[in-house]
Amino acid sequence: MSLEILGTVKKTVGAKQTLKAMKRNEVTQLYIAKDCDAQVVAPLLACASEMGIPVDQNSTMAELGQACRIKVGAAAVGVLA
Repeated sequence: MSLEILGTVKKTVGAKQTLKAMKRNEVTQLYIAKDCDAQVVAPLLACASEMGIPVDQNSTMAELGQACRIKVGAAAVGVLA
């Protein structure tokens, strides 16, 4: 799935919001920035692995933020079901 889709789909932006949505079994795809702090995304990666959620780690924080149409970078974005 390309980043352009993030501008139009229902999503969560940010590590905390995305982790909460993942625990509620609402996330179908996870995007994690390759340049963010590993401690921030470690719980997300663990949860994604446990729940079988596909993870894309090919984008930077700036690219994810721009794709989500926000003015700041995003460490994580979850596409909602």
